[in-house]
Amino acid sequence: MFRDQSLRFKIIFSVVSYILVIGISGNVFLYLYLMEAVSQKGERLDRAYLEAARFRISQNLANVFSLAMVCASDPAVSQAVSRQERTRQELIRVSLNAQNNLNAFLQSNPVSPYIDKLILFNDEGLFVQATGRHGGEFPDLDNIRRLPLYRRLVQENLPRISGFGSSITPMNWHDTYILLLRVRGSYYNSAGGYLYVEAGLDMITGLLRRDGVSPEMFLRISETGEAVMPAELRLTRPEPGDPGYVPEDVVFPYRFRHGNRSYRLDALPLENGALVLYNQVDVTTLALDDRQILYTVLAVALISLFAVAGLALILSFFLTRPIEALIRRIRKISEENDFSADPEIEKRGDEIGLIGRAINEMSGNISLFLLKMEESYREQKNTEIALLQSQINPHFLYNTLDSIRWMARIQNNPAIADIVRRLINLLRNIAARTDSGGAGAKITLAEELQILEDYTGVMSIRFMGSFDVVNRVPQALLDCRIPKLTLQPLVENAIIHGIEPSDRFGVITLSAAEDGDYLDIVVEDTGIGMSREQLETVKTRNRTRKPGSPSLNNIGIVNVDERLKLLYGESCGLFFESGEGTYTRAHVKILKER
Repeated sequence: MFRDQSLRFKIIFSVVSYILVIGISGNVFLYLYLMEAVSQKGERLDRAYLEAARFRISQNLANVFSLAMVCASDPAVSQAVSRQERTRQELIRVSLNAQNNLNAFLQSNPVSPYIDKLILFNDEGLFVQATGRHGGEFPDLDNIRRLPLYRRLVQENLPRISGFGSSITPMNWHDTYILLLRVRGSYYNSAGGYLYVEAGLDMITGLLRRDGVSPEMFLRISETGEAVMPAELRLTRPEPGDPGYVPEDVVFPYRFRHGNRSYRLDALPLENGALVLYNQVDVTTLALDDRQILYTVLAVALISLFAVAGLALILSFFLTRPIEALIRRIRKISEENDFSADPEIEKRGDEIGLIGRAINEMSGNISLFLLKMEESYREQKNTEIALLQSQINPHFLYNTLDSIRWMARIQNNPAIADIVRRLINLLRNIAARTDSGGAGAKITLAEELQILEDYTGVMSIRFMGSFDVVNRVPQALLDCRIPKLTLQPLVENAIIHGIEPSDRFGVITLSAAEDGDYLDIVVEDTGIGMSREQLETVKTRNRTRKPGSPSLNNIGIVNVDERLKLLYGESCGLFFESGEGTYTRAHVKILKER
């Protein structure tokens, strides 16, 4: 399994996998992004060509219409089609005036190079033709009247009509753009005629091919489905698969394949909506370019993969060597109990060097801890021996003291009886400490205060009432549990080292308060206090008591502090504050238990 493999294998595998996933994903994303960017740029360029061609075609068609409107609104043209009696000379003059104006208008129009015929006629036999690309012929008038556009204009009484169709010139096989317009007569006669404008398809096909515009561009007539192709001057009706064929109900841009070629078809309608300009672009070459980009991206990804794999191999070599040294050092600690420091594993300045330094510190701490444990064990043995040596038969001692108490009561001496009673209670509590749990036995705070009451009663007799004890412990905290005989050494220390040397009456105040999850018990005296130096050495000074010292149970302040730390942790124990010549305050901080 993977977790059982070596660190070197995991590093190489992880780095290569990461680069493989991220690299390939990044390169695929880059490829797709580049392909999309190239495609969008091509589409925008083709769209710009399409809009430019539409503008030019629409402008030419608008110029044809403008030419027809200018001619139809000319007074000479209106007079020519008016119905009135004229002599032959007047008819010739009016017709020549109209023809001259038609020629002038035609020559000044931008689409004049594409106008095949510009004819003015009416039902009265008027036939006036401007000079276009094709000359007039006798059948022209009949051919106009046979046109479907003319018949529709007359039948539906339309003001004008336009469309595509065959030329009226017999020898012109090309299709044309035709515009028929009604021409009103002069203001004094409502009779009128018609204006026929015929423009060649090269007016449109030339725009589809010029200026490098894509040769696949074509114009489609929406109503008939016929198309104006760039290389044809006749209308075509493309079949499926032919250039210029547009399927029904497609969304543009429309992509399709024909044979082994790929195409993109885009559409842009002209202003009137009857004509739609299309651009059919062969994107096969673009797809080949995209494939080349893909191959390039894959090649870069493979090269990067091999480069990173080599780098991972080198990196794993530099990482695994110091780690193997750390493993050898840890095995020496665990298997050979060698806790000496190894400077070689912390020479590096990186994180591995920090780990080596931490291992050396750990081995040193373990060695120090073992030494402390050994010393603690020796002290515990010495204490147990001292306790055994100092023990006497408790039943004999209790019976003797009880006899003395009864003799004092018989002799009517209650003070002696009371102090003996208190002493009996103290000795029983000390004996009970050894018999039931040792140093870790716990009692309620109320029971601990009862022990203090007996102890201070005995000490008050000894020191002739030179002090008083004030109990300010809240009733709600009396059921909290503390190690037995925790407060007695502190009260004893306050009497002997605080109040007794002061040569004045003193007060010992007991109080307690909750501090979160902790219980803070305070023993404060009004004795001589301590200087800063004495405060710093108070624990060491009381670590051991010499035989014959005035102590009830040989439990020093340092012993109490160490006992509390063992039971509750390093954050607990004894804490002191003092004012020289005024007071000493000892805090007992333990975890709150009930």
